[in-house]
Amino acid sequence: MHRHMFATGALAFALAVGLAGSASVSNAASYGNFSSPGGTVSFLNVADLNGLFGAPTASGNSLDFSPNAFEADCSVSASCPPTPHSVSDTLFLDIDANAGNFIDTIVLSESGDTTLSSFLNAFAATTVVADVFIDVLEIDGISVNGINANAQMVFTQNGQYESNDEGVGTHIWSGFLSIDVGSVIAGSGGSGNATLVRVSLANTLTAFAESGAVARIEKKDIDGLAITVVPEPGTTLLMGLGLIGLAASSRRIAQR
Repeated sequence: MHRHMFATGALAFALAVGLAGSASVSNAASYGNFSSPGGTVSFLNVADLNGLFGAPTASGNSLDFSPNAFEADCSVSASCPPTPHSVSDTLFLDIDANAGNFIDTIVLSESGDTTLSSFLNAFAATTVVADVFIDVLEIDGISVNGINANAQMVFTQNGQYESNDEGVGTHIWSGFLSIDVGSVIAGSGGSGNATLVRVSLANTLTAFAESGAVARIEKKDIDGLAITVVPEPGTTLLMGLGLIGLAASSRRIAQR
């Protein structure tokens, strides 16, 4: 497999073949519910399909995952080559705004590393892909349906690392995606503020190496994935603050 083939049309083929040939390396895991120390949101029903994300911790308004076995390694896969080795997992959770708040923005970031080795110019390559889907379940505390969106996380080097491009050795990769929940609501013809949002994140790591090469890609055990919520004060709270300001102004006028 040549570099230009892997980077273009053959990449999709390689991913499809790899996924078809990959068995689950773990079991589904349910991590439960978490309250943000910031007191503005709760993360509910946190679970993943294959147990690779690992149990999260809550800090500030973020939920942080530290996976320790989420990797694709061509050197340990009996079928690689000729078939790439792919490992996938999907994370699910609900984000619930606490009283007096709504969900303005959801930021997802993740990182890891990849190691490529090559002998006699043998080709090695890795890829990382993350598809994110969000579904707004409540607006201003009222259940809704049909308001959703999906997007792909943007990665350094477009999530592709190749021995005859980036070169052999270890490379750090990272991904980032910011979702404006208000824009999702408006784009679906709705209005108001999100108070309950469901998020799913599907991650796929793929490694390929010709004979005489080695490829490995991993989500790191530190800062592997962070889901951060940017909350905003709810409309009722804002109105209350406005009334307080109006009352203060009236008092100042009366005292003149």
